[in-house]
Amino acid sequence: MKLYLFILTLSFLTALPGHAAEIIPNTEQTQLLRGTFKQSGDTRVVSGEQDSTGHGPITYYHVPFQEGTFSASWKVEKEQSVTFIFDAAMQGKATHLLKVCVNGGPGTKSRTNHLTLITYDGSTRKQKKAKVVRNQHHATPAKWHDMSVSISGDQATILTDGKEFKITSTRFSEGIQKIGIAHSSGDLLTRQVKISKAK
Repeated sequence: MKLYLFILTLSFLTALPGHAAEIIPNTEQTQLLRGTFKQSGDTRVVSGEQDSTGHGPITYYHVPFQEGTFSASWKVEKEQSVTFIFDAAMQGKATHLLKVCVNGGPGTKSRTNHLTLITYDGSTRKQKKAKVVRNQHHATPAKWHDMSVSISGDQATILTDGKEFKITSTRFSEGIQKIGIAHSSGDLLTRQVKISKAK
């Protein structure tokens, strides 16, 4: 009875304005494109290589929110780019709202010492427009790294390994439909994946 009352009270509090609802994506909310995965305790291991399109494995979490925070810990065993992708719903236009590229970014030049932020104001499915902001940062392979991305209004705040980065976009108001984590090859380990929905 006490446990029931505790759960009921917790549910009531998280539903109140100003209280974030914390969601740990379940199997129905989790989708893998390319590659394979296995679960080892609380750690998800995604393995694979790039296909003919140049894309490697990507895990999508289908947990929509208007404002909130996505957070996870991640690790790769070899030097490569890891990209966190925030997409809007498909409504006849480009779905990407934000990409956070750790140790990489668009273009042919190596960006292993950069955290690249990409927003898509004015972008359509026929004509893509992107604003690219590069920051000095490097995530060492074979070590766990923390990543959180909070979206509120037109601003995204990225916290990673004790560093903070910010970027704005008018398109953030469209809301997040799904979040992806992509890597190029080998294994990507993730744990403590959660979404805290403010609204």
